Amino acid sequence: MALPAPTATAATRCPPPSPVRCFSALVPLDRSGAVPGAIRIRAARIRSRRASRPPLIGLTGGPGQAGVSYVLDYAYLLPTAGRDLVVFDQRGTGASGLLRCPSLERSNDDSYQSAAGACGRSLGARRSFYTSADSADDLEALRIRLGVPRIAIYSISYGSRVAIEYARRHPEHLERMILDSPVAPGAPDALGRETLGAVSRVLRAACNLGCGGAEAHPVSDVARLVQRLRRAPIRGFVRRGGNRSRVRVGADDLLGMLVASDLSPAFMRRIPPAVRSALAGNSGPLMRLKSGTFGGLPDRTSVFNPAVYAATTCEEARLAWDPFAGRAARRAQAQAVLDATPAEAFAPFDRRAGLNFGLLPLCGSWPAPTRPAEPPLPLPTTIPTLVLSGNLDLRTPLESARLLAKSLNARVVTERGVGHQVLGLEPNGCATPAIEAFLAQRPIPACDHSASITIGRAAVRRAAVPALR
Repeated sequence: MALPAPTATAATRCPPPSPVRCFSALVPLDRSGAVPGAIRIRAARIRSRRASRPPLIGLTGGPGQAGVSYVLDYAYLLPTAGRDLVVFDQRGTGASGLLRCPSLERSNDDSYQSAAGACGRSLGARRSFYTSADSADDLEALRIRLGVPRIAIYSISYGSRVAIEYARRHPEHLERMILDSPVAPGAPDALGRETLGAVSRVLRAACNLGCGGAEAHPVSDVARLVQRLRRAPIRGFVRRGGNRSRVRVGADDLLGMLVASDLSPAFMRRIPPAVRSALAGNSGPLMRLKSGTFGGLPDRTSVFNPAVYAATTCEEARLAWDPFAGRAARRAQAQAVLDATPAEAFAPFDRRAGLNFGLLPLCGSWPAPTRPAEPPLPLPTTIPTLVLSGNLDLRTPLESARLLAKSLNARVVTERGVGHQVLGLEPNGCATPAIEAFLAQRPIPACDHSASITIGRAAVRRAAVPALR
């Protein structure tokens, strides 16, 4: 797909404390020209002393996560010998035309759906131009700005959607790509079924590593507690740092804790014994875990932008309702799809979890689209592709990664004992050697899951998708 040459600017130093050089390219908001406006895409580049291969582009997650602030993390984690490293703020994030929706930024669980709808209305026609395809074309503009014939890509989580869109739209300029914890085509499911369908397997796999005496029945224990929490959520107080705070744990909170814990398998393994304790009448451990749950959305929009998250997700996801229908009709249509789905697809949770955990709270009030959807281009099957997946990943489960790899003719490297984001958190030491060999165009070494070792490349900051609400 031919694109106009971007307007370039000279390289400058990135904002402190980064010592890296930044550059930018000015691109249209709407490449058709129907909606006026332009965005200056900011990127950071670390040059290799012996650059002999196409530069490696690092794509962060979200959607809505800025990239430039993670450039040093990528440089630390990725074996990029022989390649320059480039990371950029995708449109609407960081310093690339930061999109703002104050109502959504300030929202809580009770106001989230109405705030998302208000955000979409306030953005007007602009909301339709923050899709993965738009970001892929921005990446092509950066390639032109760099003056290189081809690039390679390393992507994490949602970044894989942009990588695949780039492969679809500009295959002649893509040398190879690495998809870490990838989002499969068609995901996320509007009713959360890919995540809910993986909970049982992930719980069993986590407890194979030890769950504090709750290894025997982690799935059935969760199922029993879900039924109990639907009738009456746990309410109480927890002391933290000398402060006494009120805590509520409902069935959806339990699901949120499990999904958030795929960033920390050690935290995940603490949930089953807390569930068993709650079933026995002691809810203290579960409330303390809920109070200490990590992985929420960052407070700074310069790091993670909820407006971009909403715009990208609601404009391009496959919804389980008619986006031109009213709010009540959308909910009824989603419920009808849930009712037609076997209950086993949600176990150990229930259909209500699909309604609350899926995209309805975010997109149920999002305005109807104004931009006609483009028919998807064919998936690329000839571009060398490496897929990395952790067997404890609940956001982008292993099942989805394997389906994606099959459709791309890609190699899958599975890291056991790891959740969302594989690189840098490798108890078996599989991912880094695989990436190094793949980028050097050497055979990928076999992974020995019988060995459990500690990799010294632990990330200072996670370049992963922020926890779902």
